[in-house]
This record gives sequence, structure tokens and C-alpha cells, in this order.
Amino acid sequence: MAGDPGNATVWANADVFIGDLASVNPADGVDFGADWDAVGLLSGDDGFSESMANDSNDFFAWGGILIATTRTNFKLTRQFTAYEDNETVMDLVYPGSDLTFDGDGGYTGALGVPDLTAKFKIGFRTQTGDQVKTVISRRYAQVEERGDSQESETSLAMRQLTVSIYPGLDETTGKYVLFDTYKGPIVIVP
Repeated sequence: MAGDPGNATVWANADVFIGDLASVNPADGVDFGADWDAVGLLSGDDGFSESMANDSNDFFAWGGILIATTRTNFKLTRQFTAYEDNETVMDLVYPGSDLTFDGDGGYTGALGVPDLTAKFKIGFRTQTGDQVKTVISRRYAQVEERGDSQESETSLAMRQLTVSIYPGLDETTGKYVLFDTYKGPIVIVP
């Protein structure tokens, strides 16, 4: 058999972390620090989906022969479904709102029109056993789509969120970087 089963993974646990633009990305294999907030319970069935899009333009010679294609305007989005109405989730759905949270799952206040320009750093963490994978925005993210919200008597309340990832310039290489990433053993800091 060709290939390495060690490169294939079914992740047992997952988290999404939100930080402000000054939040420090954790070192490889180390857990997120106090300057990051967990989104909370997530839909394991939905998982994390990632979409890449770009515009393309085909050029044809007489006779319909394809001679060149240009590709521009690359965009990457990630989607996840949150099950909690906690402060972190509500800040993603209704940024700029004035809510007070009681620490027991309740809140009160005014839900305003979302600040559609709100920027934040985002980190995705999956884990199985002692193996972990992190994917953390290099520059920032913004909520692209506040998808369906569902509340019913037969399923958990949920909020689907799609975020756009904005790349940052790596001063060393001169390339634009979407994520800092790590896949390997968990590192415990004493």
C-alpha cells in the first residue's frame, strides 16, 4: 500500500479561539494563552470547513484553443458552527453590542447592528490523544457571513459563522502568509 496512515487523522476534539489583534500566537504545540477566548462547544458533525476562491480569466486563440489563464483575487474562508451563546460567540455575531453576561449562561442588554468591520485573530485547534494541530491567523480575520441561527425543541441552538482570513506579509520571506500552523505532539509548559 502506498501512503502513510500516520498522515491521516480523525480529530477527537476541537476548539476555536478568538483574540484581539495584539494577541500572541502560542508556540508550536503549546495551548492558547489567557489573551485568547474560547468559542466553546462546536458542532463535530460540521467540523471546520475551508473554502478557497479566486477569479480566473481564460484567453483563447482563433479556433477556440486555450492559450492562457490568469488567476487573481485569492480568498480563503473557514466555517464552523457554535453551540453556545457565550460572550465570545455573541461578540462574533453582534460585535459592538452592549451586553452584560452573568456567568451562568444568561445575558442582558442591547443587540445592535453588527460592526461589519470588526477585526480579530482566530485560531483553530484539533486534538487526538497527544497529537494536536493548530491553525492561527497571521494577520486578522473578519466575519464574512453570520449564517443560519437555529432554535427549536428538537435540536441544540446553533450559530453558523464563516470567517475570511486576511494574510500578513512575512518580513523574512517577502511572501504573504495566511496562517501559522503546527501539527505534532502537545507541548506542556511547566
